[in-house]
Amino acid sequence: MLRLCCRKLRTSLQIAADRDKSQNSGFSCAKVLNYQHFSAKKLTMNKPNLIIRIHNYNKVSLGAIIGACPGSLLSNFNLSTWVSDEPIPLEALSSRSLLVYSFMLPHIPQVRAELEKLRQADTRAETIAGGSQATATPESISELGFDYTVSGEGEDFFPQFLSEWLAGSAKKGIHQTARGQVDLNLYPGFSEITGYLPPIEISRGCKFGCMFCGVPRLYAGTLRHRSLASIEAIIKEYFRLKPTRKRIKFLSSNAFAYGSDGRQPNLSALKDLLEMLKAVGVPEINLGSFPSEVRPDFVTPEVMELVTPYLSNKTIVMGVQTGSNSMLKKMNRLHTREQSVNAISLLRAHGFQPHIDFIIGNPDETEDDQFELIDFMEEMLQKYAVRIHMHAFVPLPATPWENKLQSPINDKVKRRLRELEQAGVLDGWWENHIGYFRTAKG
Repeated sequence: MLRLCCRKLRTSLQIAADRDKSQNSGFSCAKVLNYQHFSAKKLTMNKPNLIIRIHNYNKVSLGAIIGACPGSLLSNFNLSTWVSDEPIPLEALSSRSLLVYSFMLPHIPQVRAELEKLRQADTRAETIAGGSQATATPESISELGFDYTVSGEGEDFFPQFLSEWLAGSAKKGIHQTARGQVDLNLYPGFSEITGYLPPIEISRGCKFGCMFCGVPRLYAGTLRHRSLASIEAIIKEYFRLKPTRKRIKFLSSNAFAYGSDGRQPNLSALKDLLEMLKAVGVPEINLGSFPSEVRPDFVTPEVMELVTPYLSNKTIVMGVQTGSNSMLKKMNRLHTREQSVNAISLLRAHGFQPHIDFIIGNPDETEDDQFELIDFMEEMLQKYAVRIHMHAFVPLPATPWENKLQSPINDKVKRRLRELEQAGVLDGWWENHIGYFRTAKG
């Protein structure tokens, strides 16, 4: 059974909202609906099919848009899932159907091949795609053959689109939605149909402008926070759905920026968040662990004194990216090497394992820059016993560096990186990222 947003969730939100009138928190109520992995025997012939194309990489985004839809709307469909490597559900697609996709740049070849099989089967299905790739370069999605492309945030748009599609009035082509406008408090951010209760999105967007990152541009440079009332209500629903759950994780571009203007920590807001999590009885509070990493300039003595007593996670993930001040300036990181070292030292002093993100192969990066990077990494390993999460630069759409070339990585540097991998202190898919770069550029 699918409970997209139950009465209990709405009630708890309303109670919390009554305590905090400054926040507009509350989700619309939805009925309990039947859904299944595709089965032709269970289809109701007078209803069109809404089929959600699920992979591990899109459970969060698809859960968010399905969770945004009222149950009264979804009850007009045969609602089902097509999961991972299951065969194409051709029987369902022989009647009026809408097939929903969400994907990123590395998944384009697989999606292209799948759409070609659908065309060859001559189905009656129409297709719609959203996600980061559709938002960044919607034309590339339309060129794959999708009937509808959603460029932008989907929670406000998708329910209205489904209503129009049911009525036969949906316009084909690219739909541009307003960026930076969705109120997180209006939506639960998940749906049981994906089979996954994701990390709770407590903040969306970023006020910084790193050259390699698309987040600020995907969300129009905004930073929005989910209210405490909304977070509390979702946690209670998670516990209702899975009473044995111990760990609650969060989704944020910078966990220590919760409740802030995005430029410096808001200690009061952070404390209110942690106190609420403690009061609601979360057994294990994880903040600053993936997927809610932190920036070095937000790791301050005051922040660490505040958060340390509350956190169960022993690892903090932090984006440092390089050990070169000149390269940090090129990246537009707006922090320094010295701030990174201070942050790593603070994490260690408070008993946390620093897990540090680095990027190699950046545009205009010299061999000297690369040797400076790996020397810095080895210095941090020796002094602070950090762990390293390594990336190679990939020119992502919707970034200032989307048309830049990846700098060749020196062979001696590659060997040293592999030695660190073999020593068990470096992880990540940096060599695969080189492969992604080659695929993306053809």
